[in-house]
Amino acid sequence: MPTLYFSPKDAYSVMNTLAREVTGQSSIAVVDTSTFVSAGKSVLEAGYENVFNALGVLISRTIIAARPYEGKFKIIAEDNDAFDNRFRKISFYARDNEASGAFNTNVYTNLGAGLDDESGAGSMWDQNPAIPTERYFFSDMVWMKSHTTYWEQAKQAFTDERSFIDFINGIMIEVQNDIETTLEAKNRMVVLDRIAGTKLLSDRGEIGSECAVNLTKEFNAAHGTAYTSAQLMNDHTVAFLEFFLARIKNDSDMLTNRTAMFHDPMQKTISDVPYHVLRHTPKEYQKMIYNSRFFTQINLSLAEIFNPGMLALPNGEGCQYWQSAKSPYAIDIKPALPEGNTSSEVKIDNVIAILFDRDGLMVNNKFTGMYTSQLNPKHLYTNSFWHYKYGICNDYSENAIIYYMSDESTEYFEGDGTTVAFELEGTATTIVSVTVNGTAKTAGTDFTFATNTVTFASAPADDAIIQIIYK
Repeated sequence: MPTLYFSPKDAYSVMNTLAREVTGQSSIAVVDTSTFVSAGKSVLEAGYENVFNALGVLISRTIIAARPYEGKFKIIAEDNDAFDNRFRKISFYARDNEASGAFNTNVYTNLGAGLDDESGAGSMWDQNPAIPTERYFFSDMVWMKSHTTYWEQAKQAFTDERSFIDFINGIMIEVQNDIETTLEAKNRMVVLDRIAGTKLLSDRGEIGSECAVNLTKEFNAAHGTAYTSAQLMNDHTVAFLEFFLARIKNDSDMLTNRTAMFHDPMQKTISDVPYHVLRHTPKEYQKMIYNSRFFTQINLSLAEIFNPGMLALPNGEGCQYWQSAKSPYAIDIKPALPEGNTSSEVKIDNVIAILFDRDGLMVNNKFTGMYTSQLNPKHLYTNSFWHYKYGICNDYSENAIIYYMSDESTEYFEGDGTTVAFELEGTATTIVSVTVNGTAKTAGTDFTFATNTVTFASAPADDAIIQIIYK
């Protein structure tokens, strides 16, 4: 027998709603066993298709809220009014201020020197309109869940309250658990895509290095040490914990400032004037998804981060693993980057958290309808289909910071067809891997390494993306 999530008494309110949906009669009132059975007969007389359609919609919209299984990564889910089929997001570029001539500051207003507003670079009639930029996000990913119901089983369900509730719970458990699992998987991949994309763009210098924080590297730089990630988490936990909390607090405070530091500023130049998209994220708009295993391992209390002085408690969600339960800290994916960017594989061994603006990472799942097939006359069953529409907004022009721990560093270069030697910015002792446009190169054959420089046997092609990972 399925777990009874609703009592027999709850069957009355469910049957009242179902009867009104199927028969259109508002006068039906189920208050006891007798009126329940009577209403059940009226419902069944409407035909199996009407019954299952109404029941399916009722489960999806009402009973499903019980959620026997609670899917993860729900913090990025927005309500059904967040966006529809095509979501257009308009932002505006900011430009630097200009010097003022109000106090004779040598900006072409010194009349004694024969200057005026029209004789220099600009005048009062220069036009500086707002420069908009548009990005589009689409909600055209559709999916469905189907369920087979047998007509004799359904008729038995309407004979008494407990049979009805057992029938409902059976459908609810199967349908809702599958729906929740599907949504969790979809949401997980959206988060992983943003983590990997942020790391890749930051390594390439296409967004600020502040967007991808290697906690191991930053700790050692701040303390003049050379600890490994394992040593920090196991042997120097207290010092590392203090450093981590201070870093989170400082970054959270920095996000409230209007800057171009923590996102893709979409820089452009118009008439030699640079324009940027600036962003700021108030505290109440900041969200964080974190690896809960990490918090447990270093004995970090959630109250240290989610409190009135830091982030709101509802804006945080923990996960037990990112991509695989067997490697709970690691990710290895090729992200879908914004248009115009070439993607490549991203591997990170220890991902700790992602702090982001709620407008920069969100999904929207809509229940669009439930439909029932004709009755199979030979086997007396019917199939019901719940249809959903799933939309994604992963906007790199909104603030996001990822935190990870690595004893390795990654640098990217761009080939020009002639250069063979590429000097690393960091200090390398061992080359882990070298790839050109995603193709692995062999040490000693395709390249050599000496004095912090990787030298290729032949120059990588023009515009080739060179990735060098080293310790």
